Amino acid sequence: MPYVIAALVIVGVVSALNLVLTLAVIRRMRHAERHAAPSGPPLLPVGSTVPDVRGIGRPAVIGFFDTECQACPGQLPPFLQLVASAGYSPSQVLAVVSGPGGESYADALRGSATVITEPANGPVCLAFPNSAFPAFYLLDDSGVVRSRAVTVAGLGAPVTA
Repeated sequence: MPYVIAALVIVGVVSALNLVLTLAVIRRMRHAERHAAPSGPPLLPVGSTVPDVRGIGRPAVIGFFDTECQACPGQLPPFLQLVASAGYSPSQVLAVVSGPGGESYADALRGSATVITEPANGPVCLAFPNSAFPAFYLLDDSGVVRSRAVTVAGLGAPVTA
């Protein structure tokens, strides 16, 4: 009889532990689901028309940077090199910087691009459904997306006038 009682106690403890671990996994899955990236395309599709954005000429290159993005600092020098090598004037390049402490990005981009510093829910960021950062677009002279990528190298050759 003592063996049966001991076995039942062990089964009860193991069952309670299983319940606690299952609830912890469910809680973690719900937390991850709430903080998951939004579904849908991460960037505007090629061939779509870019919304009107203040202060850019055409053709244009647009870059989106977020100060909390780990890949963004590494894409800043190639972005500046692309702009310089393509011969774009600052009025033909738009750089949107979101997140706290965007002044360092803005300072690096000034002189090469029209810089807009705004929160992630600002008007320009909301006009582009980017769910990935950094994000880059090459546009033709009518404002149609000809190339898009999350790295400058992925853009390909710049569109020339």
